[in-house]
Amino acid sequence: MAAIAAIVGAIALIFWSTSASMVSVWNASGTYSHGYFIVPAFLWLVWGRRQVLSRLPIAPAWWALLPLAIVVGVWLVGQWMVLAQPAQFAMVTMVPLAIASVLGVAWVRALAFPLAFLFFAVPFGESWVPVLMNWTADFTVAALKLSGVPVYRDGLHFEIPNGRWSVVDSCSGIRYLFACLSVSSLYAWTIYRGRLRRLTFVGLALLIAIVANWLRAYIIVMLGHLSNNQIATGADHLVYGALFFGVIMALVFALGALWREDRAPSRPAAISSVRPLPTPLLASTPQRVMAALGTALVLLAAPLLSSGASHEPRRLSIVPSDIRSSGGWLPVGEPVASWQPRLNNPVALIAQSFEKDSRRVGVHLGLFERPTLDSKLTSARNRLLEPDGLNPQWKLAGQGFAQARWAGDTVDVRTGVLIGGERRLLAWHWYWVDGVATTSPTRAALLQILARLRGRSEVSAWVSAYTVVGDEPSAATRALEEFVADMSTSIDQTLASALPAAPRQALSAESTTPR
Repeated sequence: MAAIAAIVGAIALIFWSTSASMVSVWNASGTYSHGYFIVPAFLWLVWGRRQVLSRLPIAPAWWALLPLAIVVGVWLVGQWMVLAQPAQFAMVTMVPLAIASVLGVAWVRALAFPLAFLFFAVPFGESWVPVLMNWTADFTVAALKLSGVPVYRDGLHFEIPNGRWSVVDSCSGIRYLFACLSVSSLYAWTIYRGRLRRLTFVGLALLIAIVANWLRAYIIVMLGHLSNNQIATGADHLVYGALFFGVIMALVFALGALWREDRAPSRPAAISSVRPLPTPLLASTPQRVMAALGTALVLLAAPLLSSGASHEPRRLSIVPSDIRSSGGWLPVGEPVASWQPRLNNPVALIAQSFEKDSRRVGVHLGLFERPTLDSKLTSARNRLLEPDGLNPQWKLAGQGFAQARWAGDTVDVRTGVLIGGERRLLAWHWYWVDGVATTSPTRAALLQILARLRGRSEVSAWVSAYTVVGDEPSAATRALEEFVADMSTSIDQTLASALPAAPRQALSAESTTPR
């Protein structure tokens, strides 16, 4: 028990910057506040296995140092590119590998579930939010219609006779889902012994959590409707929703307890299932010390290498040119709309509008350089709108994907429908890195890594194009398809013009303030 706690504590301290980044997310987002519960629960699980662990031989697995070194390398890349999630997953992965290299593989087998449970401490899953929001909106609107309430839906927004409602990020139920996933996993492992029964309970708990969130949203809207918006329309709807969800999940766990499997009274049977190693294979004290020192050296190498590298943002002097007209699209001075994307401190910004055959399309280029904590291309803060409707002028009605022709190739783009007053916009957006267009933040980050390794410039861009949706929605899609196909080469040249001809020398240029 003490050895396990020491290994976990040592890794948390050695990689303190990553540990602190995880805690900061737990603090900032209610979605991941369950993270505070994970480490104490992990230690409690280890304590519950203390009898098994006390009978295990200490037989360091030297081969584990190789995968440990690889994972440390992944952590270094994450730090290098300011990629929080890869660094966090890498840090947690170091725990079982360090245990194997210091104590032995048998210890990892005995702690398989606690070690897997520790991964719940990593904040992940934000990409699920749009899907969960759409599901919530689908169910709420369908339930309202079944209840006889007239409803008009526009994406994630809908209107009933006495009010307008929107499904925002906090309505997705993601925080309930993650809390349910971690708690139900711990609960199932505690009261069940069979793997099938454990997996079945966790699966049913997650399904019920999703449906409970749908019912929560529907009940909130109905309470507002039936009370003529006197209740459940302000902060109180969060309280009602949390209470309802808590009651539902308490009932789920109470029902789950009816099928509990009490552990066999002869717990030593589980202990005896661990095969003792032959005496010649047991590690001597010097071997144990050497294994611990080898593991410590591998772990300490990462922060030492990381601290030796420069983390100062090496700003380029970026003064991008305007986008030249192409394919019959002519620049116009008046913007298409007052909307602009929410970008996380780009070092430069280009915003232009073009017109062809009475159709207008606007384009935003947010340029980024070497990733930093407060300015990064693949940051989750780069989005079409502020989260949870913080922008009162525009609302996000829906999201999806489309295909476009970029520089002769077919590429995927992300789409969003924006509503501002009586005006609707269709917006497309994607990443641009070293001449490549992609919607995948993972691929964009890999392209940035390759650009740095190859000594190329690290300038990248968040690109968006948008147009007004008229009476015929498909016309807006056709306008964007034609605009991107006609203007992609010109946009690509504009972005390429921001890349210095000699990247290595230009990296020492003075930084400039964004336009």
